[in-house]
Amino acid sequence: MKMQILVALDGSRAGSPVADWAAARADSLGLGLALVHVVPGEWAYPRENDHQLALSRAEDLLTSEAKRLAAAFPTLRIATKRLSGEPAATVASLSPAYSMVVVGTDRGPGTEGQGYGSVSFQVAVTSKCDVAVVPGSAPQQRSGVVVGVDGSAESLDALDQGAREAQRLDDELIIVHATGPEVGLAEGGKVLGAAVQRVNHKFPSVVVKEVLDTTRGPGESLITAAREAQLLVMGCKGRGGLSVLLGSVAQHVLLHVQCPTLLTRP
Repeated sequence: MKMQILVALDGSRAGSPVADWAAARADSLGLGLALVHVVPGEWAYPRENDHQLALSRAEDLLTSEAKRLAAAFPTLRIATKRLSGEPAATVASLSPAYSMVVVGTDRGPGTEGQGYGSVSFQVAVTSKCDVAVVPGSAPQQRSGVVVGVDGSAESLDALDQGAREAQRLDDELIIVHATGPEVGLAEGGKVLGAAVQRVNHKFPSVVVKEVLDTTRGPGESLITAAREAQLLVMGCKGRGGLSVLLGSVAQHVLLHVQCPTLLTRP
């Protein structure tokens, strides 16, 4: 069993809320936390002194974040790793050894066209484990765990994970099925009804809210539902690789991150 969550630090101000989210999750699950900062190789710096300065700053960042999180979560096991290389590829290469990789976004919710940088995008789509993409800031009052379903095996995996998250957080599970106007109400209702029945059977203590959206496509519907949620869960096909998300609903949602968003792998 993988016993640690990896959080990739980028040194930005937005990084601390990301580390806080990962630490709180690890602490609640009894897992360890690995703080990782990847410094690009010497090729990325015009002068050798710049590279050495970056390495020194990376050590300072890891030390300060580990100390800060240890004070907030006294029983949490924290490890630090400073690595050199191409950041996205390096973090993704570590993913098989961890239960989850956590990365941040460039901008918080509420900004038109918000998303995340190329490093976070590549980590999200090439990692071999679950990945959480966490905004740098968010409204304080949030509730509900949102999960989108379409009847596929991947969405059923996400549904089960979403139910587990709702149970852990003692919050309601909001199941969203978006058909758009081209699909009949009855057909959409069958998919949603089957999802609700599955959760009621497997997770009877979880309170379920149903959302059948017949006016918007899946991406827009999930973005809307996630605006006030504390977590969004989505299923991804495959176990890594750019083909997993490119052109998909998940890609669209991740380019408009509203809340911590968990991508589950089969």
